[in-house]
Amino acid sequence: MVKIALLLTCIASGFLLKQTTLFDQRSPLVLNNLIVYFFIPVLTLYHIPKIEFRFELIWLSITPFIVYLFSFLFFRIFGKHFELDHQTEGALIITSGIGSISFVGFPVFEILYGGKGLALGIILSLAGTLIVFNTLGISTGLYYANKEAHYRGILVRILTFPPLLVFLLALGINFTGTAIPESMDDLLFKLSAPFSVLALLAIGMQIDLNIDLNFLKTLLIGQFYKLLLAPLIIYIFMWHIIGLNNLTAKICLLGAAIGSMNTISIVAAQLGLNPKLSALMPAIGIPVSIPILFIIDFLIQ
Repeated sequence: MVKIALLLTCIASGFLLKQTTLFDQRSPLVLNNLIVYFFIPVLTLYHIPKIEFRFELIWLSITPFIVYLFSFLFFRIFGKHFELDHQTEGALIITSGIGSISFVGFPVFEILYGGKGLALGIILSLAGTLIVFNTLGISTGLYYANKEAHYRGILVRILTFPPLLVFLLALGINFTGTAIPESMDDLLFKLSAPFSVLALLAIGMQIDLNIDLNFLKTLLIGQFYKLLLAPLIIYIFMWHIIGLNNLTAKICLLGAAIGSMNTISIVAAQLGLNPKLSALMPAIGIPVSIPILFIIDFLIQ
């Protein structure tokens, strides 16, 4: 109960703070950058060297691709049936196919499953969602925007992303059995302590209750796929096809149910893929997905 109270208090506080004159429109972006470029690397260095790697962890990298590919198929079919314009179809594919794992998933995984859940979430994000975003996500966006894809630039972007570089370093520490000094480990723990509160405050500051009714039908079908159909697909895949129902499977499932990634929605808007709809997908999906994550966790206990 205390954990749920913490989550609700932080999100509500972030939303209320954003309504004051203390913060401007750039404040959530500044907080997001702090989380991405400081806290996620610190969390990675603290948790990843402690993981016992097993073959089953590969599904943390694979399931984000499954969610995206089904998003592509679903909205291609839906787009033809309901005669969606090219830009709207593209916006739905990429925003519904990629979730906000780091901002929403990390604090929720930590609240529900502690450090082990958070460590698996880091793998899901950096070895799964990040790769999907920079490959299939960007490529799909460029295709629907009728722009040429520069794959060398995309590859450089992936390989120079600081959290990914730290992730690779942490993997090297793990695989070589290098011992992190106790004092350094304690320092990393203390530095990472504020992460959950800040991440939840950032979510609250990005909640937007202004819904453009002109996009209501497409918005609802986008949320239907992202918040309900995508986790159902992963549930069937993990529980009934692979036959896995442990913590790794739970993280894969919850990851599939998280609202749309802010960054991919920004990319979609910049490419001209129905900018208003692209912005609404995470603005509505992220806060709505949080109670859904707790409901799913309760159902799969």
